Amino acid sequence: MNKKNRNNAPRRKRLNRKQRVSIARDWIKSYNGNHIVRCYANWFGVDLLCAIIELRIVGQNISEEYESQVRKSVKDKFLQRKKTKEKKESVEIDKKYIDDWESEFEFIAGYTSNGIPFGIRKDELCDDKSNNTK
Repeated sequence: MNKKNRNNAPRRKRLNRKQRVSIARDWIKSYNGNHIVRCYANWFGVDLLCAIIELRIVGQNISEEYESQVRKSVKDKFLQRKKTKEKKESVEIDKKYIDDWESEFEFIAGYTSNGIPFGIRKDELCDDKSNNTK
């Protein structure tokens, strides 16, 4: 049978922890950079916290201070994404209501600080036309 590999990721990025740790010893010997945690995470396709744990298993000294900085940055990134998502959802809701309001107005003179439009409504314009014809 000729099965086509549907996963295009490199094999090293599909390894489980046990397999990565066994390969990591050789990888560390050949590594000559300054940011071992970041490079390990990138090379094996894991997050920074996982890289720290696995490098400690192998015997690398990673400071607690660096780990706390990574944990803080991960938490901050999560909170920022959550905030952005909530803001995007509120903008979508606002757009929905603004579209509804805009269909009610003949002329929008402006918007309040809350984003509510004001101007001449279509029903007000019809009332004025009917008053002028009488």
